[in-house]
Amino acid sequence: MVGPAMGIRETTEIGAASRFDAAAAEETLRELDEQFAAGVIERHAYLEKKRSLVRLFVKSTTNPVRGRA
Repeated sequence: MVGPAMGIRETTEIGAASRFDAAAAEETLRELDEQFAAGVIERHAYLEKKRSLVRLFVKSTTNPVRGRA
């Protein structure tokens, strides 16, 4: 037996799409750049980490709307 359908909640609050904080992403990116410049981490690790952080930053600061095809 299937229970009642749960409606999708809609919210337009800033930051509602993600719990990831944009300010924290900027700080982390800055720290990562400093570590790479100091030679603490190698190039490949730097690029992988930076790509992940940039994706999280973009996800937390944008609200994409799906258009009709």
